[in-house]
Amino acid sequence: MSSSTIDAAVIPSGTWTFDPTHSSVGFTVVYMGVAPFSGAFRTFEASLDETGLRGTAQASSIDVDNDQLAEHLASPDFFEAATYPELSFEAGTITREGNDVTVDGTLEIKGNRAPITLTGTITDPVADPWGNRKLGLSLEGSVDKNAVGLTWNAPLPEGGSMLADEVDLKATLFFVQPGSES
Repeated sequence: MSSSTIDAAVIPSGTWTFDPTHSSVGFTVVYMGVAPFSGAFRTFEASLDETGLRGTAQASSIDVDNDQLAEHLASPDFFEAATYPELSFEAGTITREGNDVTVDGTLEIKGNRAPITLTGTITDPVADPWGNRKLGLSLEGSVDKNAVGLTWNAPLPEGGSMLADEVDLKATLFFVQPGSES
């Protein structure tokens, strides 16, 4: 399979648009070597079709339940949202075995592109009561934050760094394909 071709058996035919109410995109990073810290992006989009999976998130929509921290994350120290308003992902290859999927793609943040492999599950389409088809795609993976230009960190007094380099990403995407209602 070439990197620009998605096997039709992997993704059901047609164009699938995401349902933002039932979808989420977030991250987790170990903070101060003590415990994972999580956040999410509240404004994002995704699409899925035979050519692959694409998505964007608005950097300024980061939600970490603390306005001061959200402002710091939007600053040039991190996402530099004023200059780089979007983070993006584009799948190059999607493989499926049963309900398990592997998605090889590229994550772009602040103009820095890094390859990333996401793994997870996909459901086969189901009909809803309104004549639409729906499917779910859940993906997880990790990326070295430095590879995508997120290099800010601070040393800890007893050694180590405030933030781990590896950031875990998680997306739960609910897709809808409008039906042909009479």
